[in-house]
Order: sequence, then structure tokens, then C-alpha cells
Amino acid sequence: MDAVITLFVFILLSIVLALANLERFHEAFRWVAIVAVILLNLLLITLGLAGLAIPMAVVPGLSPSATNAMSAFLRAMGITGLLAFVPLLPPVRRLLARYLTIDPRSTVHTIALVYAVYLVGAGIGQQPLASDPEVLGSLGDVGVSSITIWTQALGMVVLSVTGVGLLTRRTVRQVADRLGLRVPSLAQLGVAVLSVVGLIVFQIVFMLAWQAIDPESLKKISDASNLLLGNMTGLAGALTIGLAAALGEELIFRGALLPPFRLLTTSVLFTILHSQYGFSPASLLIFVIAIVLGLLRYRTNLTVCILVHFGYNFMSVMLPSVVK
Repeated sequence: MDAVITLFVFILLSIVLALANLERFHEAFRWVAIVAVILLNLLLITLGLAGLAIPMAVVPGLSPSATNAMSAFLRAMGITGLLAFVPLLPPVRRLLARYLTIDPRSTVHTIALVYAVYLVGAGIGQQPLASDPEVLGSLGDVGVSSITIWTQALGMVVLSVTGVGLLTRRTVRQVADRLGLRVPSLAQLGVAVLSVVGLIVFQIVFMLAWQAIDPESLKKISDASNLLLGNMTGLAGALTIGLAAALGEELIFRGALLPPFRLLTTSVLFTILHSQYGFSPASLLIFVIAIVLGLLRYRTNLTVCILVHFGYNFMSVMLPSVVK
């Protein structure tokens, strides 16, 4: 069921982006896309209102802490729905265009800004649910399945290629060029290998320092992560987390978003996407990884970023298994 809901959400968001890309053919598509986004915002506001009522109700099967966490998430979604109206204002887009390489008149860029607000709201809103082991434990079996991970990756792929105009304003080859998908050279493959090794060494040093400075917060984040991804171990888990995340996340962040949103913005959004680890030292680690991947995208191509992301995730899962 989780996979079905995830895929439905991504397909819905992709349809709105496809409509936005069709504005070049007729102005009506622009307004249909804008109306669709307004309806999505209103839906989020409705969820926020529901969140206000949850603390006053007894939710069967949920502990008080889990009920409060769910209420906080829904309220955050309501606030997100309100804030998502801001990018629809032309003066706001013109202001953002001073710092980002967006076209304030573009419906596609307008929708992308709205979706960025959605990502930030969902990332912050899920904090009470996803980063607290006590809450996760009270929810029962909350482990993410490989099907859900691959469904999310597929949704990201669809969203990214739709956003850059696949079959609406670009051909398959043009989409590949826009995203930066190219065959890497031997030198670039060497850069990819060195980048993976460097990131893994940095992660090990970072985790040792975190353990020495604040072992309690590290244990809390590790426990929450194990509850969410505890089934993703061994070769199968490493391949799933490695390939799925590398394909979906790189196509979205370093492929579709990096050119218009630039390095810093996409790195912050990437960090917020991984907020299941909580806003902790782990956020700094993820932010550094995002910066490295963004710089690789500028200096090489998206294929190299995908290979590095895969290699890093794969080794991050396999190394603890080997040590044990």
C-alpha cells in the first residue's frame, strides 16, 4: 500500500509538471497547472486542520507520543500548503531570480519552486515521526521495504524527466543532454572511484568524531535508522539502497534541479530530503556529500554523480556487514 500511495503522489506531481511544460503550445495549460497546484495547496491545508483535531482524539493503535508526532506532521503539512502559495506570486519569483537561474515567467520553474516548498515542509514535518526511536517503536513494523524504496526511485525518475520536458518540449536525447547523462571517460571513472574512497574515509572520521563528542545523539539516530532501514542489509540491501537512491536522487537534484537552483540550494534541499536522520550532525555529513556531488556534476557529468552516489551508499551498507 505504501508503494502504491508513493507512486500515485509522484505521478500526480509529474502530470502537473507535464501540463506546465505544455504552456508553449497554449496558455490554457499554464492555468490548468497553476489551478492544480492551488488545489494541492488547499489539500495540504486541509490536512493541517485535521492535525489540529488529532491531539483531542484517541487514535486506536497509536501511543500518545506517536499521536502527537502524527499531529505535528499534519500541522506542518498545513503550514506547507500556506507557504506554497508564496512562489505563485510574481514579485517573489523575480526576487528569487536574482539568486537562482530561474525564469520568473516560466510555469515549470514556478511549479518547481512550489515542489521545493513541499519537500522542505515534508522533511521538517516528518522529524517527530522518523527520527525518534520511541515513536517508531510504538508504530510497530515501520521498516521500509525494497519495493517502497524502488517505487520512490521510479517516481523521482519520472518526476525529473517530466520536469525537463520529456515528450512535451524535449526528445529523449535532448532530455539526456539537459540532465547531463553522458558516457564517462576513463579519467572520469577514476575521479568517481577516488570520490567514493574519499567520502567513505570522511564518513568514518566524521562518525568517530561524533561518537567521541555526543555518543547519545549518535545512538538515537542510529536506532531510528535501524528501525527504518534495518531490513536493508547485505548485498541485496546495499544494491537496493545504492542503485535506487543514486538513480532517483541524482536525476532530481544534480540532474533536473542543479542548473536552475544552483549548488547551495540543491544541497540544502538534498539534506532536508534525508531528514529521517534528524537535524543532527548527520545533516552536516549529508550536506557535505551533496556539495561534493554537485561539484562533480559541474566538473564532469551526471553519470559520474550516479556512480559516486551508488558507490558511497553501497559501501556504507556493506562495510558494517563485513565488520560484523
